[in-house]
Amino acid sequence: MKRLGFLALAVTAACAGLASPATAATIRITEANGGSFPARAYVLTLPSTTSLSASQVHVNENGGPVGSKELIPATSGGPAHFGVVLVIDASKSMAGKPIEGAMAAARAFAAQRAASQGLALVTFNNRVDVRLPLTRSNVAIGKALDKAPPVAWGTHTYDAVATGIQLLRNAKVDSGSIILLSDGQAVGGTTSLRGAVHKAQADDVRVFTVALRSPLYRPLPLKRLADTTGGAFASASHPSQLASLFNSLGVQLASEYLLKYQSLAGPQDVVHVAVSVDGIHGTARASYQTPALPTPAATPPYHASLFDRVIRSPITAGIVIVLCAALVGVAVAALLRPRRSGVQRRLSEFVTLASAHEAQADAATPGGRRSLFLEDAERTLGSSAWWTRFQEELEIAQVPTPAVQILAATIAGTIATFVVIFLISGSIAFSFLAILIPFLVRGHYKRKLRARRQAFSAQLPDALQIIASALRAGHGLAGALAVVVESADEPMKTELGRAIAAEQLGSPLDEALTVTVNRMKNRDLEQLAFIARLQRETGVSAAEVIDRVTETVRERFELRRLVSTLTAQGRLSRWIVSLLPLALLILILIINPSYLHPLFSHTLGRILLVAGSLLVVGGSIVIGRIVDIEA
Repeated sequence: MKRLGFLALAVTAACAGLASPATAATIRITEANGGSFPARAYVLTLPSTTSLSASQVHVNENGGPVGSKELIPATSGGPAHFGVVLVIDASKSMAGKPIEGAMAAARAFAAQRAASQGLALVTFNNRVDVRLPLTRSNVAIGKALDKAPPVAWGTHTYDAVATGIQLLRNAKVDSGSIILLSDGQAVGGTTSLRGAVHKAQADDVRVFTVALRSPLYRPLPLKRLADTTGGAFASASHPSQLASLFNSLGVQLASEYLLKYQSLAGPQDVVHVAVSVDGIHGTARASYQTPALPTPAATPPYHASLFDRVIRSPITAGIVIVLCAALVGVAVAALLRPRRSGVQRRLSEFVTLASAHEAQADAATPGGRRSLFLEDAERTLGSSAWWTRFQEELEIAQVPTPAVQILAATIAGTIATFVVIFLISGSIAFSFLAILIPFLVRGHYKRKLRARRQAFSAQLPDALQIIASALRAGHGLAGALAVVVESADEPMKTELGRAIAAEQLGSPLDEALTVTVNRMKNRDLEQLAFIARLQRETGVSAAEVIDRVTETVRERFELRRLVSTLTAQGRLSRWIVSLLPLALLILILIINPSYLHPLFSHTLGRILLVAGSLLVVGGSIVIGRIVDIEA
C-alpha cells in the first residue's frame, strides 16, 4: 500500500509539473501561425475548462484595445486550426513495457483530444517513420495506435521533431503542437537541437516534451526544447505514469482557444500585448516587433531605345546640320549654275578617249548632271596621282558610279557606321571598326578589277591565235586586231577596240597596245606590242612570231593555273587564321559581354588587344606574300 501511495504521489507531482507554467500565469498566450502582419494569432490557454465568447476576452496592444476579435475553441475549430503530432521514441531502450506504456499513453491522449483536432503519429530510432499522417479520422487514429511500432538502434530525436513540424506546415495548421516522448539522449541524425528549435519557432509550433527515466536519461535538452518553443516539460519514472501525463495534455490542448485579430500597430514598432478574460484572475502578456514596410522595388533605370539614342545623339545632330547645309548649298548652286551644252558633252566623247568615262559618269547622274559640290571636289582631287589611278581602275572595272560619288558615299557610310556602333555598344574602341568600310569598298572594286583582268588573260591565247591566222590571210596587224574585236567577248572586245580607235586617230599601234598592257597589267601582251613596233620599224613577218608567242602564253597560263591550284590551301588558311580571332571575339561578346571587359577597361588589356591585332594583321600579310607567286 505504501508503494501504491508513493506511486500515486509521483504521478500527481509529474502532472503538476507539466501544468505548472499555465497555472502560474493563470492565463497563458502563445504565438500561433495566424498569417502575415497585421494579422495576429495566439493560443489562449486557461487554467480550467471554460466556455468563452469573444466578448469575454479583452486584448490590448501598447495599452490600447484592438479592433474586432475572433475566438475559435479547439472543440469546434476547423481542420486547419488545431493539430497535434505525437513523436514517440522507438529505440532499443524502449523495448518491452516502455513502448507499450507509450502507446497506451498515446491512446489516452487520443481519447481526450477534441474531435476537430487533427492528430499524427511519428516514431523514430535510427530512422524516422510517419505511421499516421495528420488526420481527424477516429478509425485511422485507432488503427495506428493499436499496435506498438518495432524498435531498433538509434535515437534521431530532432529529425523526428523536424518531420512533425513539416507535417504541420504542409497542413497549414494555425495552432500546431508536438508531444515528444523519449527515454534517452539524441544520438545521430542530421538535425541538431538548435536546428529543431529554429524550425519550431519559425512555424510557431509548441513542443511538449515528456522524458521517461532510464540509464540514458538526459532531461536538459528536452527541457530546453520545451522552454524555447512555448511548450512544457514533464518526466515519468515508470511507463505506467505516461498515460496520466498524456491524458492531462489531451485535456489541456482540447480546452484551448485560438485568438485572432488585426493589429493597428505601425511598422517596426515594439508591441506589448495584454490579454485578460472576464471571471478569471490574471493577465497574459507577450511582446513582438512589427515588420518594416516592404522596400519598394527599385525602378529600373530608363534606357532609351536605339532609335531615340540615334535621334538625340549630338553626332546625329551634327550630321543633319552638315547635310542640310550641303543641300542648301547644292540647291543654290544648281539655281546659279549655267546649263552645259548637250552638244559639247556629246562631242567630248570624240575629242579624247579619257573623256569617255566623264561622259559616262555624267550620264549616270539624274538629268545627266552632277552637283556643283561633287564637281568642285573632283576638281580639287584631280591633281592627285592616286585619284587619277582610282578613276582609271573604276573605269577598267566597269563600275558605273562616278569616283567622287563613291568617295562621298564611303565617307558618309563610315561616319554612319561609327555612330551606329557607338550607340549600340557604347564603346569608342568598337566604333573604330567603322574604318573597315573604306577597305570593304576598295576590296569590292579591286575584286571586279582583278576578275576583269583575269578574264582578259584567259582570252589572250585564243585572240593571239586569231591574229596569227588573220596575218596569214593577208591582213595587216591592225586589221587582224579588228578581226579579233569583231568576234571576241568582253573584256577583250573593249580593250582591243580602244587600241584600234587610238591607232585610227593617229597613235602608233605599239603605243596603243602599250596603253592596253598597262590597263590590263598583262605582261604577255607586251610581246604583241613589241611585234607591232618591229613590224612598224622593219616590216618583218609577224605570223610565225605570234605563233611562238601564243605557245608561250598558253604555257604560262597553264603554269599560273597550276600555281593558283597549289596555293589555294595557303590562301584559305590565311583567311581562316585571320578571321578566326575576330569571329571568336564577336561570339564571346554575344554570349557573355562582361567576359572580355578587362580587355577593354584596363591599360594592359588594351595593349594586349592592340598587340594581338597587329600580330593577326602581320601574319595575314606574311601568309599573303608567301602564297602570292608571280608566274
